Amino acid sequence: MYNVTSFMKAVSKQYTIYDVARLAGVSSATVSRVLNEPGRVASDKRERVQFAIKELNFVPRADAVAKARSTYRRIGVVAPFFTQPSFMQRLRGIASVLTAEHYELVIYSIDTEEDLDNYVQMLVNTQRVDGLIFLCLSLKDAVLDLLKNATFPVCFVEKEYEDFDCVVVHNLKGGQAAAEFLAERGCVRPGFIGETSPHAFGVNATEERLQGFKFYWANKGIVIPDEHVWVGDFSEGKVDEGISRFLSQKDMPDGIFCSSDMIAARFIRLALAKGISVPRDVRVIGFDNIEIADYLGLTSVSQNLDESGKMAAKLVLERIKDRERGITVMKVPISVIERDSTGA
Repeated sequence: MYNVTSFMKAVSKQYTIYDVARLAGVSSATVSRVLNEPGRVASDKRERVQFAIKELNFVPRADAVAKARSTYRRIGVVAPFFTQPSFMQRLRGIASVLTAEHYELVIYSIDTEEDLDNYVQMLVNTQRVDGLIFLCLSLKDAVLDLLKNATFPVCFVEKEYEDFDCVVVHNLKGGQAAAEFLAERGCVRPGFIGETSPHAFGVNATEERLQGFKFYWANKGIVIPDEHVWVGDFSEGKVDEGISRFLSQKDMPDGIFCSSDMIAARFIRLALAKGISVPRDVRVIGFDNIEIADYLGLTSVSQNLDESGKMAAKLVLERIKDRERGITVMKVPISVIERDSTGA
């Protein structure tokens, strides 16, 4: 391998892709693939290139990047399953801030952990964005270390990480708020319906909401039986099948907390089909307070989706202007919006 000391020249030297290739012991084509398509490069070569880039403080195509940024300013958003209504509403909040400041919004949709790793490596290496926002993602230490060395600011939404600006959603408190709301309306047989996260890299929001829900009832001396909790796959057909089985039990709960408004909407539709009245027989409360909740008359725990998106965008833009300011953690206010499904 090329001796690293031979690279330690004047500070002003602008290293090239060929310098990186020599230090890493690979071809310039391999370095280019690591920069643009890291998933196509074997892990050992990728690690050597990453080391060389860091060692040389290499900035790819620096002049081109600087020129592009003088005209096009981009903020990237990395998110799983971004087509869900809650994600779209949060993205709307982000876009409203960026548009006003003339920044372009670029979305990176994540389906696998490999996608996540590759996008992060590519963005850190090529500096294609001026800032990055992660929505509802749980990252490994190696990825976080890579982001700490990024030249652009990073903000996380829904999960808190040390050394990064964050917009935190207290899902556990949301579950407690839902439980308290149902208890105040006379419910004594609580139940829970939720969906499992399809990806290991997603934030465990459902589990946190259920934990908070159970915790509140336990403090009132009520233990929720297993048959009054269903957490399953949200894929087409499976959630309806699970809810239908749940509705077939003889001793039904008198208050149901659903981990999302979409789950709550399905629960209400299937309950009515079985002759179960909402809210007369069972009160139902969702989570997210997406726009359709108002049309459905669905009581919901609001996590201020639009506002949390705005918070994240503002934190990134503020960090671009002042890289030396202290780390900021903003907490999203939680509230229950009462509607017909709980007897408003």
